[in-house]
Amino acid sequence: MEKNQISIVNFVRGVEPREPEKDLVLPILEELKVNRRFGLKSTVLLQYDALLRDDMISFFRDLPEDVELGLWFEMNRQLTEAVGIEWRGRPGYDWDWYVNPGFLPAYTCMEREKLIDRAFEKFREIFGFMPKVAGSWLLDSYSMEYMSRKYKLDAMCICREQYAVDAYTLWGGYYNGGYYPSKNNALCPAYSDELQINTPVFRMLGIDPIYGYDEAKYPTGVWGCNTMEPVWTSGSDRRIMEWYMDSYFRSPCLSYSYATTGQENSFGWPSIKAGYELQAEIIAEMSSRGELRVVTLGEAGREFKRSYSKTPCAALCALSDRTDNGLKAIWYNSPRYRAGLVLEPGGRLYFRDLNIFDENYKERYLEEPCLSWDARYDNLPVVDNRLWSSGDNESSIEVANGVNPESFTVIERGLYTLVLEFDSDASGKLERYCVEIGPDGILFKGIREIKYLKGVPEEGQTIEYKRDGRFELSHFGFRYSFEFCNAVVCSDAENYVISSSRDDIGDGEEDRGMDNDKYIKLKIC
Repeated sequence: MEKNQISIVNFVRGVEPREPEKDLVLPILEELKVNRRFGLKSTVLLQYDALLRDDMISFFRDLPEDVELGLWFEMNRQLTEAVGIEWRGRPGYDWDWYVNPGFLPAYTCMEREKLIDRAFEKFREIFGFMPKVAGSWLLDSYSMEYMSRKYKLDAMCICREQYAVDAYTLWGGYYNGGYYPSKNNALCPAYSDELQINTPVFRMLGIDPIYGYDEAKYPTGVWGCNTMEPVWTSGSDRRIMEWYMDSYFRSPCLSYSYATTGQENSFGWPSIKAGYELQAEIIAEMSSRGELRVVTLGEAGREFKRSYSKTPCAALCALSDRTDNGLKAIWYNSPRYRAGLVLEPGGRLYFRDLNIFDENYKERYLEEPCLSWDARYDNLPVVDNRLWSSGDNESSIEVANGVNPESFTVIERGLYTLVLEFDSDASGKLERYCVEIGPDGILFKGIREIKYLKGVPEEGQTIEYKRDGRFELSHFGFRYSFEFCNAVVCSDAENYVISSSRDDIGDGEEDRGMDNDKYIKLKIC
């Protein structure tokens, strides 16, 4: 699979009950014009109600080579009634953005199959072939597995990370790139053949590696979501878009770097136009220089399958800041866990996020439908700086203070490990340190002491220290664990100080000024 790839994914709704007079056809036509002006191929995902409008699909009947068509799965009155399910939307809403009734998890498993089958059948009636790609802001694992198995999809796409935006939360998943999901949890990569869904899933719309995690903690001075979406300020400002491209495609990424951009038609062309044209220009320029390759969603999925039989490791590194806040941020994804690390300008380096992936952890609506207006998909948190921090009680793993930001470097070691090196004077003298983030855990080299700050876990979540560096956690009844190896753990109220216990790592780092006699390993159990 080529190292840097981007897909332009536009999805199309047939109605917009919030603004019934809005022109929903114009955005499709104009997006295609812009793509063709810059020589860019794209993917268009059609909602069922859009399939019923000839003015939305007539220009796709003779399928152009530069456009890939697929299905967008948000529920609407026309689709549910077509399979004999009473529409539960609000009065006047033929499409309703609440999870119940607007998304597949709001229906029983058998109802999900009927809704999926009808959408695929209608698509084939119109275009004469079955689509090979599908997406939605929110897809459940049962629907993913059913579509993957029955329709042999090349790729699927779902929403980026977000907490309580619109009606749904996706929190703690693969932060960027693609993964093979577990049959138990749409947001969790599988690691066994038995539980792996064999169609890759990609996260949509280019999340901001610094500010996408916690929009409120640091001011950004822009309006809207912190993503590449053309409608928002961050997706329509050239300086910010160039920064996105640096972070995604010119920084360490391990196996590969992939992003999607694009927009739904509900925003209307006047709101989308400036950002969409800007992005097309930037993408075309980078493509012409060989810095990235523009692919359809299906091409991305097919290349992913050819390259990886299991979910690969991937990273996203923002080594500069698009604002004056002076932050750096690293995201690391492996089939076992994800980790997010931040370096603040004052020299504090810490993990703000660590989530364990266990393919046996079941999503909430795996067997029963979601009957609430909102829904939550997640994984198994160890650190959650956004949700578990309250006042002086912060959730983090504090690595070092007094770090010189200019000394901070990130190196790829093969396709699996990120190596972070930096200088710190926190001990009273300038010393060189190293953090290696790999598939089964994190190695702190030359570091005598780190701190695990629990914060205030949500109700239903517990953290207990057992012994020999081992912590056991419970997340709404599901138990999991991790451990600090080669470590002495001391409790400080609700927080823990972890110190190195042996002096035996010695692997030839002396010439870089590191104290090799000290190391700590955080191991994912």
